[in-house]
Amino acid sequence: MTPLVTVVTPTYNREEYLPSLFESLKLQSNHNFDWLIIDDGSTDNTESVVNSFKDDAPFPIEYIKKENGGKHTALNLAFKTVNARYTFIVDSDDTLTADAIQLIYDNDQTIMENNLAGVAFLRGYTETNVIGTAFPDNGIFNDLDIRFRYKAIGDKAEVYRTDILKKHSFPVFENERFQGENYVWWQIAMEYDMLYVNSIVYITEYLPDGLSKSGRKLRINCPFGGMENSRIGLNKKFPLKQRIKCAWLYICYGLFAKKSFCKIIKSSDSPALIIPNLPFGFMLYFYWGKKYKD
Repeated sequence: MTPLVTVVTPTYNREEYLPSLFESLKLQSNHNFDWLIIDDGSTDNTESVVNSFKDDAPFPIEYIKKENGGKHTALNLAFKTVNARYTFIVDSDDTLTADAIQLIYDNDQTIMENNLAGVAFLRGYTETNVIGTAFPDNGIFNDLDIRFRYKAIGDKAEVYRTDILKKHSFPVFENERFQGENYVWWQIAMEYDMLYVNSIVYITEYLPDGLSKSGRKLRINCPFGGMENSRIGLNKKFPLKQRIKCAWLYICYGLFAKKSFCKIIKSSDSPALIIPNLPFGFMLYFYWGKKYKD
């Protein structure tokens, strides 16, 4: 039986954490999935650690090593590689609850019958302590409503249809190794609804050197990616408050990218929104420049 799900793990120098994720995958009540590990140029013993898993794994494991380019480039490669119906991105320092894969199978019919982008579950610090807030209810919603109307906060555990992911990719800019993941997720949300299930399936540990903890400094050192990520939020499908926030960010990142105000306005495709927000974007740029730049 062809697996319905591929668990995708982008990793970089996480040899000490991968065994915990592997153990959680072995404990799955449903082993009909495969595990794709994209090694983004690790310099530790990640490859040896992954090879040691293969003899003891009740599911197929594929390992691909690439030149270091950032998590977003690892995900681009994963989107091209996966053939299963669903792609479940699970970071190398996190784990899954024992029913995670089975719950995807349980909701497959609802997703396909309603042409949804996939299913979103909850993440937790533990199996009972949710990160952020729960969804307003179990059911079909749009992610933009979930985030901006119902104010659901915190990282969630999204499982996307692979055929939809194959139509999207993250932009790659020279010398930039970070791209906000909302660049893809928001584009999908503008086209598809999603199924939301209030079950914790994904246990997250935020590491001091992880992307979630790297903070604003990492983002302002990748300004072209920041501009592209902010550009998505200028779309009229977003609430005005969010569009104004993204306008400030777009201007700010544009200035870090050493673009003139004229070029920022012209490249935004939203001059009516950008022009009145130039002073605020500049003030944000000035503040972050003082606080975060070397």
